Amino acid sequence: MITASPKPLRNDARVVNGPAWYPKARIEPLGWVTINGRRMRVVFVPPNTNDGSTFVHHVVLIWTLGKHTYGVGFHDVTGIHPTLELDEGLARSIRLVGP
Repeated sequence: MITASPKPLRNDARVVNGPAWYPKARIEPLGWVTINGRRMRVVFVPPNTNDGSTFVHHVVLIWTLGKHTYGVGFHDVTGIHPTLELDEGLARSIRLVGP
């Protein structure tokens, strides 16, 4: 899954829930990684507090660059660490381009 917000977001639950966000939505922070010079938050999206999110059961990397916040993540089926490795591989290959 990949998402981008048209404005910077401070609330990670808003990033992973998009229009389905509701005030009690919560993520589980797992830590930080730095990829291609960008500091990214690592979060897990539990199903019990993210009803309606397409990121449910995903390990997600979230970062803000300029006026946009981005999130990328894979569904966790093999465990947090192997899923995070997939996320990191995807994030390394992302090239953001300007207008």
